[in-house]
Amino acid sequence: MYFKKIYMHGFKSFAEPVTIDFNDGITCIVGPNGSGKSNISDAIRWVLGEQSPKALRGGKMDEVIFAGTASRKSRGMAEVTLVIDNSENILPIDYNEVAITRRMYRSGESEYLINNNHCRLKDIREMIMDTGIGVDGYSIIGQGKIADIVSNKPESRREIFEEAAGIVMYRTKKAEVERKLSSSNANLDRVNDIIAEIEGRIDGLRRDSEKATEYLALRERYQELEINITLKNIETLELKAEYLKDDILEASSEIEELREEKSEIDRRADENRQRAESLEVLSSETSSRLLAAVEEISTLMNRSEVNREKLSAIDDNMTRLSEELVLLQEKLEKETCDVDKLMDERKKMIAELERLDETLLRTVSCYEERTEALSKAAGEIDKRKNSIYELSSRAQSKRAEAGSLKNLQENLTERRQRLENEYETEESEKKAAELALRTAEEEKQSLIKEEEELRRALQLLTEEYNGGLARERQLSKELEELRIMIGQLSGRKKTIEEMEANYEGYHHAVRYIMKSKLRSIEGVVAELMQVPQGYEIAVETALGAAMQNIVCLDDKSAQMAIELLKENRAGRLTFLPIASVKSAVRRDDRFAGADGFRGYGSDCIKFDEKYRNIFEYLLGRTIIVDTMEHAVQLSRSAGGGLRFVTLEGEVINTGGAITGGRYKNSTANLLTRKAEITKLENEIYEKTKIKDRSVSELTSQRTFLETAQRRIAEAEEEAKKLARAIVLCEGKLTASEIALSDAEAAEKRRHEELSRIEAEARKSDEMTAALLLEAEEAEAQIAVVTEETSLSMAAYEEEKSKLDEISEEIVKARMAVNICGEQKNSIDTALARAKETTGEIACDIEKKIKERELLLMQKDEITSGYTNVDELIAEKTAAKEKLEQYAAEIAEERTAVTAAARESIAEKGAIDERLSSLQDSKYNLEIKMAKNETQLDHFKEKLWEEFEVSYIQAAEFKKKDFAVNTAVREVREIKGRIKELGEVHVGAIQEYEQVSERYAFLTAQRNDILEASRSLSEMISEMDKTIKLRFKESFDGVVANFEQIFAELFGGGHAELRLEDESNPLESGIEIIAQPPGKKLQNINLMSGGEKTMTAIALMFAVLKTKPTPFCILDEVEAALDDANIDRFANYLKKFEGIQFALVTHQRATMEHADVLYGVTMPEQGISKLISLRIGDQLELRKMQEVL
Repeated sequence: MYFKKIYMHGFKSFAEPVTIDFNDGITCIVGPNGSGKSNISDAIRWVLGEQSPKALRGGKMDEVIFAGTASRKSRGMAEVTLVIDNSENILPIDYNEVAITRRMYRSGESEYLINNNHCRLKDIREMIMDTGIGVDGYSIIGQGKIADIVSNKPESRREIFEEAAGIVMYRTKKAEVERKLSSSNANLDRVNDIIAEIEGRIDGLRRDSEKATEYLALRERYQELEINITLKNIETLELKAEYLKDDILEASSEIEELREEKSEIDRRADENRQRAESLEVLSSETSSRLLAAVEEISTLMNRSEVNREKLSAIDDNMTRLSEELVLLQEKLEKETCDVDKLMDERKKMIAELERLDETLLRTVSCYEERTEALSKAAGEIDKRKNSIYELSSRAQSKRAEAGSLKNLQENLTERRQRLENEYETEESEKKAAELALRTAEEEKQSLIKEEEELRRALQLLTEEYNGGLARERQLSKELEELRIMIGQLSGRKKTIEEMEANYEGYHHAVRYIMKSKLRSIEGVVAELMQVPQGYEIAVETALGAAMQNIVCLDDKSAQMAIELLKENRAGRLTFLPIASVKSAVRRDDRFAGADGFRGYGSDCIKFDEKYRNIFEYLLGRTIIVDTMEHAVQLSRSAGGGLRFVTLEGEVINTGGAITGGRYKNSTANLLTRKAEITKLENEIYEKTKIKDRSVSELTSQRTFLETAQRRIAEAEEEAKKLARAIVLCEGKLTASEIALSDAEAAEKRRHEELSRIEAEARKSDEMTAALLLEAEEAEAQIAVVTEETSLSMAAYEEEKSKLDEISEEIVKARMAVNICGEQKNSIDTALARAKETTGEIACDIEKKIKERELLLMQKDEITSGYTNVDELIAEKTAAKEKLEQYAAEIAEERTAVTAAARESIAEKGAIDERLSSLQDSKYNLEIKMAKNETQLDHFKEKLWEEFEVSYIQAAEFKKKDFAVNTAVREVREIKGRIKELGEVHVGAIQEYEQVSERYAFLTAQRNDILEASRSLSEMISEMDKTIKLRFKESFDGVVANFEQIFAELFGGGHAELRLEDESNPLESGIEIIAQPPGKKLQNINLMSGGEKTMTAIALMFAVLKTKPTPFCILDEVEAALDDANIDRFANYLKKFEGIQFALVTHQRATMEHADVLYGVTMPEQGISKLISLRIGDQLELRKMQEVL
């Protein structure tokens, strides 16, 4: 894995798009101060997810967007894309190349993309985690940050070591698991609270549930017994009804002869009607055949004309195709000629290309021979330079060590003076410790007082929470009662709807006819009208038994239905044929403005217009009045033939009789039953709205409880913080006491330190003299080697100029080869295009020939069928004349049949009048039958009133061997037991089931949470073991590498890394101990700036050697080093073969070791530009440096 390139647009000073290609080895980025070099390092850090503006050398994050100059407008967006080669699949993503993009807009919005797919910052961090290239890793060392590695606190150095150890991912996962564990514990506390609450309710609910269960069992047994008693009574009445039916059949025999006569007339009428219908069909068929014959004749005549037009079009197309074939042949000949010319040119170009290739090979061979000789000379020069560098480094190192020893002497002198002056400060420190002791005591008392106030506030919050919890329980109870009530109303509505669907409350004959699904039956009178609210009782009273009359289309439909009733002995019914029933409206305008007048019955209801005669026949002589008082007043002034019905159902008949009263059950009235369905729907809707409001309030209350619970938790947490603060304060007290005892021991240590300083000063003087002598010897050797190197460089420069001339010849030869190759490619392209065009023309010619052959075939087909059309026209004309004669004969016969039908209708009218007078004799029998049916309806209504079951549903409870007397006795006992039970809460059964289910669910949830907490704790333990093992292995590797690299970079000396607390490696700080050559082992903070930088570089190289990162950018890390140390630094960089290094630098010595140079300039104020150079090109490194 390595970095391929970075693209920047609008990032800081890079206003224009800039692309930097990263290569193997060392890439140096150079330029004057303020040109924008370090912005490249910031761009890499930013695109990898840096969130701190301070780390990007800014105050706010939007400062990374180009802010504009005096001559340029600011950008609205900054974008950086980093392209990484992932061919080795080190990154956990299935792409060989990964492009990470980050954009930021002036509005503050940010975007992250991976391979142009939107993603989260978390996705990018997880992808690069533990690779060493993250913003918190060791691959990006920003400007001025190298010294921070050794200057920071020991515990803050852990980030670099943890990134190298690859445990950042484990630490992140551990933190996430710890958050989950904390959340699980919080959930466990809430679940335990709820379980405790339920345990306090469940016992009482169980007792209420058992009591309600016994009550329901008794009520079910009571219902079963009462239903069977009622069914026995219904069976007795049905048996009586059968006897009445037999009497009515005997009375009907007296009018049978008249009906037979009427049937004969009906038969003849049916025959005439059938004949008329068949003649109608024949007439229709003849007309259709006649029309078809006319259409066929017209079609044949049109077809002849169309064939003539098709032949003309075919001739035109044949002419067009012939002309197109001639043009295509000419075009094919021209393209063939062009192909031949291109082939000749291609042969010539191939010969020229071979000649140019041969010339280029000779020149390149000469260049390689001279380059090899020049490389050998350069190697010798490099050896001499290295020797000079080593001698110079040795001399500078010795002098630097001598200077360090001098600085040490000065430090010792200062330390001695400081120790002598410490006596005065010790007294002040002692007084300060006493003051701190008093202050800590006062702070402790203040914290205790604050803790008491917080406890009182916590108690108030707890009381509010308990009040809200009580309200939540009350709302839950009310909501459950609403659910039960809605369920009861829905059950009631469903039962009434079932009664409507099953025609409960209607006579058996009505149910039988409606379930027979006869086509000509329109429906029951009660179904075919809509009654306004408040008029149901009045209309149903006015109609009476007519409510159950059935409306049909005509007399024949009525006859068919009656025959069906007779065949199945299903009862009697009144039918109202739409075609026969006449309106019976009698209106008196005097009533229009009278008090209490609501309208005529037929005007007070809504119905389909085709039923107008039916409802005017039934209600046309009925007037609806509001009250009984007004009805009496109006009846006195009314003429005969009118009835008055009040809204309460009282009736004043024509003769003055008054009828009134009310049914016990609201479902006894058929129209009221429909109104009750609507009323129930409204009640259900209202209760549902109330339930929704209760649910909303319950949700709000639960939200309040959660908020209160959270506030209580926050208050408890604050209390814990105060408790910890008190503990800390007590710690301060202890610390102040210890400080007093430390002050007494400080004087003893001061005397011991002064003795040690005197001994180190004497030893330092001796070492300084020896180091200066070694430095003078090294400088003498440098003068000799420098003279030899100058002579070699002159010869090298002369040979290099000749090599440059050969290089220019190679470039010219390559350009000639490229131009010739491009010309050959152009000819090949044109030749392929010409061949392709020739093939297309040949295909077009073949298609045109096939099209012409197809036209010839179509012409032959049309010509062969053209002669038969005239003969068909003559045949069809003769057939048409015969059909016209047949249609005239049918019309004459239809006239005769119509006359016979009119005679049959007249005879039938006479017989209907005779039958009407005979049917009055049967009236008394039918009245008895009606009374019997009324009693039956009463018992069926009793089933619904008391038990809310229909007669059909009651049949399911029927028992074969049922003893009525025993049942009556058992009913009395059940009533006594129900009375003993007292008040029963039926909803307790369901509530107990719900609470039990919730209790079981919460108990299982608590066990799951406990199991999850145990698993999370195990995961944390396993992660701690893994982190500890990996950190220890990595740390040991870094320690070994650091000691070896330190000695190599310093030319000797000793360095080591130590854990401050080896018993706790996961949290312990890391201390650096270094001893440069010739110096005593000392703390890192006592070293010079250059020594600190070299020590930090040694530590960085040790980490890179332990866990190499694919890319490392160093921003002016060697700024504090001299040339000798820079040379050591750069030489060691080259030992890292698998790492790309990008160095932002001002040092010429560093540039000399670069493989690629990028120069950053600012030709326009505030706008950075980029210049690149690969070492080995024609330009010299020295010229590049002069340009920059």
